[in-house]
Amino acid sequence: MILYSSYSSFDTMRVRLSKKDLDNLFDQLRNYGQKELALTQGVSLRTITDWRRGISTMPVEAFTNFLKLSDIKEGDLSPKLLPDFWNAKTAAREGALVRTRLYGNFGTPEGRRKGGLASLATHYKNKSNFKTLKKIITPPDSTKLAEFLGILIGDGHLSKYQVSISTNAVTDKEHALFSSQLIANLFGTNTTVRNKKGENTITVVASSTTLVDFLNTRGMPIGNKIKTQLRIPDWILKNNDYQKAFIRGLFDTDGCIYLDTHKIKGKIYKNMGWTITSYADNLISGVINLMGGMGFSPTYRSTQKSVYLRRRKEIVRYFTEIGTSNPKHYARYQKFSGGVPKRS
Repeated sequence: MILYSSYSSFDTMRVRLSKKDLDNLFDQLRNYGQKELALTQGVSLRTITDWRRGISTMPVEAFTNFLKLSDIKEGDLSPKLLPDFWNAKTAAREGALVRTRLYGNFGTPEGRRKGGLASLATHYKNKSNFKTLKKIITPPDSTKLAEFLGILIGDGHLSKYQVSISTNAVTDKEHALFSSQLIANLFGTNTTVRNKKGENTITVVASSTTLVDFLNTRGMPIGNKIKTQLRIPDWILKNNDYQKAFIRGLFDTDGCIYLDTHKIKGKIYKNMGWTITSYADNLISGVINLMGGMGFSPTYRSTQKSVYLRRRKEIVRYFTEIGTSNPKHYARYQKFSGGVPKRS
């Protein structure tokens, strides 16, 4: 654990990590491209590579920024704090100080800004393939945007620089591709679809601080969704069509259609069930109120953090009027009930 208070000049300190800790840290940052990491820290791509391989130490500020971008806590690593220029000879130190006087300290926001601008100028001059972040389309409120918010609140996450949606790579791959296309249609931005090695997880990623900021204004919190009092956005509650689209997106990610089998006096009964599960209490309360306002009869089981529809006619009505964009749910519904015409 780094005890910052024991150093009088925190900004000039550097961090050295073991190979194991470096692999752990940068593995957690794998959703960020190295060019993006370099741009956010105001350093070159080569510098990021050197930090990753342990060839050079990194500034404390870069280290703390990387911790914020990852799920790692500082206590999970064993960093060693070193004075800046700890292994530099006098000439190298003087050269670095001259560079700092000319271009600013790259460990400060102003220094990173200068470094980033200088890097951009070099790329433009050399006509390299480096690309700056593009502006996104900012769509008006719509059923598509409401459905996307439901998907995002269900399986999504906002970090400072990225929008990501993670789901089961085996059962929900088609819906992940649907979500990827929805992002392209709504915001005019490309996504990356990734399969995690050794895990049945597929993740859709859109790297754009502009997109993150926009979605945050529309009701999706940045960071831990449960701790930030996740709830149904107010703008969705003001429109019946938006409500249906939002519930569709939420059910397609956090919901399930199932067959409840039980025996009474030796006779087997099979009843179709519908459920949405979430540990966000405000969200669950909102779903109950929203479904009740639509004329459904939701029930709630606090021990399972789930809202249920148990009446067959209400589940049929749900799939008839609201539908699903997830082929998995549609196939299970058809299997258990005979189905309804697929929503266009």
